Amino acid sequence: MTPYLYGVMILFCIATFCEGYDFFVVSLILSDLKETFNVGEQAVQFTVALINIGAILGFFVVRFGDRIGRKPILLIGVAGYSALAIATAIAPGIYYYVFFQFIAKIFLATEFGIAIVMVTEEFPSHIRGTCVAILEVTGALGGVGAAVASRFVLDSSLGWRGMYWLGGAPLLLVPVMYFFIKETRHFENIRGSVLKVRKSLFHIWTTPYWKNVVLVGSLWFLGYLAYAGVVYEWPYFAAQERGFSTQAIGPKMAPALLLGMMGYLVSGIMMDRLGRRVTGFVFFLGSAITLLWAYTAHPPYMIPSLVAVMFFLFAILPINSTYNAELFPTEMRSDASAWCNYLMGRPAQAIAPAIVGSIVGITGSLGNAVCVLAIGPFIAAFIVLKFLPETKGIDLDKVH
Repeated sequence: MTPYLYGVMILFCIATFCEGYDFFVVSLILSDLKETFNVGEQAVQFTVALINIGAILGFFVVRFGDRIGRKPILLIGVAGYSALAIATAIAPGIYYYVFFQFIAKIFLATEFGIAIVMVTEEFPSHIRGTCVAILEVTGALGGVGAAVASRFVLDSSLGWRGMYWLGGAPLLLVPVMYFFIKETRHFENIRGSVLKVRKSLFHIWTTPYWKNVVLVGSLWFLGYLAYAGVVYEWPYFAAQERGFSTQAIGPKMAPALLLGMMGYLVSGIMMDRLGRRVTGFVFFLGSAITLLWAYTAHPPYMIPSLVAVMFFLFAILPINSTYNAELFPTEMRSDASAWCNYLMGRPAQAIAPAIVGSIVGITGSLGNAVCVLAIGPFIAAFIVLKFLPETKGIDLDKVH
């Protein structure tokens, strides 16, 4: 580690913090949007669904990191999101809000995905997993930051628009990032050969690495199934089937989320100490088991089971990110991240609620329906153990 690496880690963490912040802001201001723009409940829910599609479309921007470099894409992501956050703060109507936030989500996905790639390429191999986990943690802390800021901003004269004015603050850091952050050494080494070749959208599928795309993309999809099942459904489950009041759910979830975030760091440390395969198997299997516990538990075990499932689910995100970086050569690394995470994985966040809604009548309860989603991490644990290699300490220059 050098002073430069400490500096860029701080800047990367700011980029990942933004994604968690913006994601949580939307959930905090839904009622305010409804009142400001005088729209119905259905319109508000449709708004949320539509703008989240933008995160999937981040695929088309992230993959350009393999063509023009990691640094330009990172700067575009940070500047683009910050500018769109400011535009959202002055949106005169619901359609403007949807448009600005839809584009903002594309830039958010871009800056988060490319930051993971850059950390993987720049930081020492023996702490690579831990560094990726730190980025994931700051993403989650962005949600906490939004919750804290909302206590002061939403009651101010700025209202919900003030949350987006805060979201535009990183625009001030773009000049600092431009002059301080260097292009990664790995990309510089292959820049000449990359610029001579124009890769098609499906280029990676014509290479021997298509099998890794299938495997890692499957891990993202199966992991997101369980992740979405907990994040989206647990509050409703607690209220409808365990008698929690809606006022009590938020305060009870907050400490569970904070404690669960330890899973990021624990999995990162375990990857660097024990290896990727052992860590991946343990946490995917643990995610499946604790999900079943969380949706069959009764008080007083409701909150302990929620902490447990959050711990394991948060832990699988840095595992997937690390595999996504280490199983592909430099000239395909951004493309692989775009395909595996955004185009193959994130759709599960929309599919999971659809699965639950379609089978809840058959299973007899919401809890039983969500338990079906545990099949995702169970299968993922098998994939890690059976098909994925150990990449601990791998020299990225030797991945060809």
